[in-house]
Amino acid sequence: MKNIFKNKLIVWLIVILMLANVATLAFFWVGYFNQKRDRSPKEFLAKSLGFSESQKHLYFDLAKEHNENAKKIRQQIKAGKDSLFQLLKSDTIIDSARNNAALKVSVSIQTLDILTFEHFKKVRALCTEGQRPKFDELIQKMVNSVNSPQQGPPPSIK
Repeated sequence: MKNIFKNKLIVWLIVILMLANVATLAFFWVGYFNQKRDRSPKEFLAKSLGFSESQKHLYFDLAKEHNENAKKIRQQIKAGKDSLFQLLKSDTIIDSARNNAALKVSVSIQTLDILTFEHFKKVRALCTEGQRPKFDELIQKMVNSVNSPQQGPPPSIK
């Protein structure tokens, strides 16, 4: 009788512990995805600036358009860099070919920078007079973080 009682008690304890583990994992999993969703740059900017619902709608449309256009330009940059580094396969590299390939990449990068500048100009126009100083501060922080030297070792190649 004592063994049966001990076995049932152990089984119930194991079941309770397993349910607690599943509940804990579900809690952290849901929290992780909620946190990840709130970390998008456009959500961050909209929240930091205190955009109204109509401002958010207009801003998200601008962001979608910008991302579509920027994606095309990034593909051009990638193709240009691929062409540039394909020249390494040749034993004799003509300087003009190298310079032309590098120029194509730099023009695409310039186009992307101008596109991004114009995008943020439009976003700033969405801001109210009270939101503009905060926008200017956030943009300056973003520019400084992008242009700051890399800290630590370079990322590993995957």
